[in-house]
This record gives sequence, C-alpha cells and structure tokens, in this order.
Amino acid sequence: MKISELGEEAFLSALSHRFTSDSERVPIGIGDDAAVLAPLEGERLLFATDSLVEGVHFTQQSLPPRFVGRKAVAVNASDIAAMGGVPHAVLLSLCVPEDTEVETLWQFVDGAAERAQELDMHLVGGNLARSPGPMVIDVTILGSTIEGRALLRTGARSGDAIYVSGNLGAAATGCELLRRGAALSPSGLVVKDSLRGGPIPLAEGCIRAHIDPQPRLELGRLVNARKMATACIDISDGLGMDLRRLCRASGLGARIEESALPLDPGLLAWESAWRGDPLGRALSGGEDYELVFTASSETKLESIREKLPLLLTRIGVVADKEGPLEIQRRDGRVETLEARGWEHFRTFRH
Repeated sequence: MKISELGEEAFLSALSHRFTSDSERVPIGIGDDAAVLAPLEGERLLFATDSLVEGVHFTQQSLPPRFVGRKAVAVNASDIAAMGGVPHAVLLSLCVPEDTEVETLWQFVDGAAERAQELDMHLVGGNLARSPGPMVIDVTILGSTIEGRALLRTGARSGDAIYVSGNLGAAATGCELLRRGAALSPSGLVVKDSLRGGPIPLAEGCIRAHIDPQPRLELGRLVNARKMATACIDISDGLGMDLRRLCRASGLGARIEESALPLDPGLLAWESAWRGDPLGRALSGGEDYELVFTASSETKLESIREKLPLLLTRIGVVADKEGPLEIQRRDGRVETLEARGWEHFRTFRH
C-alpha cells in the first residue's frame, strides 16, 4: 500500500499506538501537540539535529530502510556523546514522495525506534509530510548534561595530548564498497558473491560501520564525569577536518603522528586490494563517529581503558599557538595536513 492510499492521519494514529512512553523523564510522548520532558535539577538540556537526504547520504538500493532509520538516530546521538551528555528523546520527521510504500515507512520508523531503545531513548514525536522530490529524514535528539560540565570544542590547552577512540576508516571503506557494487541483504550483511579482490569478513565489518555506526556515548559520559577531557568533537566529516575544527575553536594548532593513527584492518586490507591510499581515506573519509578529545593526563585515562572495552589511542599533541594542523610522517618529516573531508555543496558521498 502507498502512503497516499493510507493517508497521514491513519499512519500517525498507528504510530502513536505503536510507541508509548513509560519513562519519568518523558511524562508525555507521542499523541499531543508537543512532548513533555522532565529534566533533573542541576542539569542542562542538549539539542542536536541532522538530516539524511536520499541521493546525498543514502540510496534505497545501497541502504535498507531500517538501517537508514537506525543511522539517522545514531549519528545524532554521536553529537550528544561529543558533549559528554546523556540522550533522552528523539523527534523523527519524514518527508516522502506520495508513492512511498507504507511498509518502507514502517521500516524507517521501526529502525529509528529500535536504535533509540538500544541507546536508552524514547521516540516522542515528529512529523510526516509529502515531498515532491527525494526522501528526507530529519532527526532531533534531546539530551542533558550536568550544569557547567558540557564538553566543548573550545577547552583544549597547549601541551594536551590528543586521543581518538576506536579505529579509523572502516565506514569510509564500507561506503566505497557499496559504491563499487557490494550488495546488501535486508539484514544489512554483504551478499558473499558480490565482491572480489579482498577479504569478505572485513568487508562486512566495514559496511556495518558505514550503515550502523556506534555512537560513543559511554565514553563521552565517562571522560566528562571524571573531568578527563578538556575538549571533544565527534568524527563525522573526517579526522583531518574535525580535529581542525576543534583546534580552531580552541585557538590552537596541533601535530598528529602518522605511525600512531589506529587504521582499521578492513581499511588496510581493501585499500591494499585497490592499491589505494589508506591514510587519505582514514583522514578524510568521514563517518567514523568516533570521539577525538584532548586531555592533560594519561594516568587518568587508564581507569577508562579498564572500564570500557574500547581502543583509546594517543595520536598527537596540541600546539602552543594557533597554526595549521600538522602530521609527522613515519620517516620524521613534518607536513601541513590539509583539512579535507565531507563538506556539503563541494563533495558528495554517493
């Protein structure tokens, strides 16, 4: 059935009965003119919003609808993680052509709600509208952090070490694999006979990183609560570009070490098969959704490493004055690192 046949009211009525809230933090969820949230005393609210546009961020051939919904929620939650906050509620707005199948919409919504539940959030409302062009998914996330304790981009200090969570480049490799014809099953797994030239298990890991990113919420909360990070940003557009944004906000420069960068095994394997540039893809490919943060004490981070099964790597140091982002090559040469990455109106993913 097409959405034009079912109609907006019937779809929204079904949605309001499908998702109910039983949280003290969300007294009123879907079904009224606005949701009602109840922040605790001493907290400050956090708001983050983002859009996924069909033909720019995804195609329905490359990304199953359920995973579009999951990804839309996850990438917004990553912004809350970068602020050291806790996400509470999600607003989901869909702008869709009138011939969109209702089942496709349910897959979007169920994927978003599924991911929200995994991240301990509630889907509390949104909007449904007709689009004459491509599909557009807008997500807004509401979260909170302790008063006066939000992690910002502006707090880095000269001499701070620079850390990154996880590995770099898997998501960008997964995106490239899809561009080169990797097929997905409805579950989001690679169809095994669709690729040649590299290790299929590593391909599957890279594609999962691209279609179903993991926001580092627990890491953000811990480094914030224990006052370990001085500044933080998530990697949405590429390490080179996002680290440069953090440095500019703090009025400082930075130098990273090529030999220290935690390049994903899948990135290395597939770039070798393609005879490509793994470092370039890791620095500018984007969509890692790892956290880059600065800290003054390595000792404090040991307690984080003990608590979280997550790689935390020291990749460089903050400079003593504003300047370019630099990279020290394996042979000792120091070069200016151009801040390349995803930028709307100049580059396109698909």
